Amino acid sequence: VIKTIAPLFSDTSIVKVAQNLKYDTAILNKYNIIIAPPYADTMLESYVLDSTATRHDMDTLAERHLHYKTISFAEVAGKGAKQITFNQVPLESAAFYAAEDADVTLKLHQKFWPLLQQLPKQKNVFETIEMPLVSVLVRMERGGVLIDPQCLAAQSVVLGKRLAEIKTEAYQMAGQSFNINSPKQLQEILYTQLKCPVLEKTPTGQPSTAESVMQQLAEDYPLPKIILEYRSLSKLKSTYADKLPQ
Repeated sequence: VIKTIAPLFSDTSIVKVAQNLKYDTAILNKYNIIIAPPYADTMLESYVLDSTATRHDMDTLAERHLHYKTISFAEVAGKGAKQITFNQVPLESAAFYAAEDADVTLKLHQKFWPLLQQLPKQKNVFETIEMPLVSVLVRMERGGVLIDPQCLAAQSVVLGKRLAEIKTEAYQMAGQSFNINSPKQLQEILYTQLKCPVLEKTPTGQPSTAESVMQQLAEDYPLPKIILEYRSLSKLKSTYADKLPQ
């Protein structure tokens, strides 16, 4: 199989279309198969066309754009502790599942690509940023990246100081101290005490403190603005400056 397909992937006269090209590239690289351009990725096409959509997986895209329900991986391989690996799936089931994936991917590309042609800015982002980044990410994931623990430790201190300053500013604006990470306490401060307008509610009917809501409120109120800064810096500190060296 590898002998048969390898020349197809390296042929620059053939356009290769994938759903999540990064994953396919990583798998094929294990067998020294290089995917040469031209190629396209339906997951990235979907993302560039609609970056606010929450899901860009094949099953979701097939239902949304093709009105087609695909066979899920769980249907052929099972779930949880009983799930088998794909090489254990009976050939007939595996073949149909894989062929359907290929067919749906092509149909999605045939739907998305003409739309991108009509949107020069999005097409430019897709061709000059998103697609070239795929091979970079594959190399990073295979080889890892070098980090400087001392530099990150110093950055963590700087971020920690700014977070402490933001907390003090937030307490002054609220007229009291509160748990800045608590949605419930933040709801109380914003909506009950400061009388900010309720733009959205949670599924349980509580006023929302979600990112999108805070961004809208930040245009007119100072506290949501610094809460957003706090959340952003807090994530940088905890996820990167503190965690990466570990």
